[in-house]
Amino acid sequence: MSLRSRFQQTKDLVEKGFDKLTVPGPCDPYINDDIIPLPPHRRTWTQTTFNFFWLATSINIGGLTGSASILSLGLSVPQAVACDVIGSVIICAALVANGCQGGKWHIPFAVGNRAGWGVRGSWFVVANRLILSFCWYGVQTWWGGQVTKNMIGAIWPQFYRMRNHFPASANMETNDFIAFVIFWTISLPLLAIRPERYRIPALISSIAVTISVIALLVWALAKEGGGGPLFYDTHKTTGVAALKGSKLAWTMARGVTTTIGGWAGGIMYQSDFSRYARRSGDQIMGQIFIIPVCLILGSFIGVVVTSCAAGFYPDEGLLWRPYKLMEVIQEKENSSGARAAMFFLAFSFFLSQLCVNIAGNAITGGIDLASMFPKYVNTRRGPFIVAVVGFAMNPWQLVNTANTFISVLSGYSIFLGPLAGIMIADYFVVRRQNLRLSHLYIANTSSIYWFWHGLNPKALVVWALAVFPSLPGWISVLSKGKISMAQGWVLTSYLAWPLGFAIASTLWVAINRIFPPPGLGEVDETDVFGTFDEVGDPLDTEKAGRDDEEEDKKISKPQSEKGVEGNYIVER
Repeated sequence: MSLRSRFQQTKDLVEKGFDKLTVPGPCDPYINDDIIPLPPHRRTWTQTTFNFFWLATSINIGGLTGSASILSLGLSVPQAVACDVIGSVIICAALVANGCQGGKWHIPFAVGNRAGWGVRGSWFVVANRLILSFCWYGVQTWWGGQVTKNMIGAIWPQFYRMRNHFPASANMETNDFIAFVIFWTISLPLLAIRPERYRIPALISSIAVTISVIALLVWALAKEGGGGPLFYDTHKTTGVAALKGSKLAWTMARGVTTTIGGWAGGIMYQSDFSRYARRSGDQIMGQIFIIPVCLILGSFIGVVVTSCAAGFYPDEGLLWRPYKLMEVIQEKENSSGARAAMFFLAFSFFLSQLCVNIAGNAITGGIDLASMFPKYVNTRRGPFIVAVVGFAMNPWQLVNTANTFISVLSGYSIFLGPLAGIMIADYFVVRRQNLRLSHLYIANTSSIYWFWHGLNPKALVVWALAVFPSLPGWISVLSKGKISMAQGWVLTSYLAWPLGFAIASTLWVAINRIFPPPGLGEVDETDVFGTFDEVGDPLDTEKAGRDDEEEDKKISKPQSEKGVEGNYIVER
């Protein structure tokens, strides 16, 4: 057999192997069943569903930890709460605005970005968000492992004192890793649950965690007899010099950016959930009030409980991580009642961590992967890939110290703020909320979203210009001073997300007024994907979905046009 024949044989075997990996149903490099506009029977989320979903996912370890860690900067409790309130209002406005596209057109975040960035250029945006999904899945799983450790320790206190087999450089002990693996393993079968089935899990989790954190707040205030030593003076506890004048202002700006940074990724992917709204507008009323309430409540509880703990456990340092506080309570109180209380508190956080991690990281990351590799990945396979990569991210290294955690949170928002600015400005100002859905899936020059070889160069230029002002200072902060930059650059990096958003949105509107994109105002003349039929009662649609799973793959036959074949749009 000649070398050429052997090469061809090997190539055929590889192609056959990849063919076996293709997702069920028709698909091509730009579309599959999971990223088309959702059909009516899969849109089951009402205003109440959104309310419970946000209760379940907003009040969690990450929310309490992120807000409380701001105290390590030297801010007092009222100052930290002020940062959280300002940040929460900005987060809510951005979340609601970015979810409108999904609520109206029922498309995921990854597809919606094709309008501004191009059919291929959107991969850049998706890749940025996907990196965050991997990181956050690992971090949230680590936190879930820590509350699992609290639960095991409440039943078997010796678990806390288990012999450690890891070196100090690992930044974790053997019991930490065991608990992490347990939580990661329990999460795996739950990754197969589709978002339209989240109603009951969100309800149970939201009730449990809300009651638990309020009980924790009441207990902490009663035990301390007030708001704790950090309420007005943090100097003695944190060792940070008293902040005044411009230094205080810039530190608070950093605190606001840190608050936003924790949700920078969530702001991006809102369409992944708002697309499940039963009717357009349900997601707005289900978010606009509950989001700020949940974010501010969680932040307030995290900050105040941390301050109280600094008073009644002064030798333990700042207990800004709830799972560390629960461990110390079990050790200090040393009673069966305390262990029982900590078990149920940890269990409520356990449920919350499952909800926020699966919905906010695994599912959204799976949708991102499905949009990048639709021929081989769907929303059933994608979450498992996110779980494996998240495990490999060594999340225990990311949450080692408060300052490292703050740098990571506020840092990546440097890249995401401009992306959000482009998304919101493009949808509301440039396109006036009009999209031609069928063209979002056409991968050739007949699409109005094709631009230059599938990429809109204007988007890349605007993004780079918006990222640049914050980048040098962020690099300096992340290197802990090893890379020296002028103080002005460092201070500018404290404004990462808001500054990037403002620059990107302004430049985007200006450049598109000068050079308008093709097809402005165009929409499909017919319901190409059959997504705008009347929706019945959500309970009926859930039952219909259970009775006939094949309905998930139905798509109305689109109009005959260049670039469209049968039910799917292909590249030519």
